[in-house]
Amino acid sequence: MNFMKKIMVLLFSIIFIIFFSLTVTAEDGKKVYDKKCASCHGKDGKGNAAMVKMLKVDISLLDIVDKGTLGKSDDELVSVTTKGSNKMPAYGKELRDEEINGVVSYIRSLAK
Repeated sequence: MNFMKKIMVLLFSIIFIIFFSLTVTAEDGKKVYDKKCASCHGKDGKGNAAMVKMLKVDISLLDIVDKGTLGKSDDELVSVTTKGSNKMPAYGKELRDEEINGVVSYIRSLAK
């Protein structure tokens, strides 16, 4: 019986480590946002004025803390991030699903 307890503890530990290594925290979402998104959308999510000029778009297109963006579901924001939209590149092949979900969570926190 002692052997079985050790195996159970070992299995539980492995599952615990795997689960938490795949979980992206809000801090991880911020790190990905800062690296991949902030150059266009700005640190505060309100858009980068320099990119507005370079991309020749309205600032509202880069503002992701506006009502239009925040009114979208998480699935819609994940889809735009994964597939791209307008001049925004697709990140589906570059980022893991967990990272994209973390970025969406972080974007939501910017509006608070």
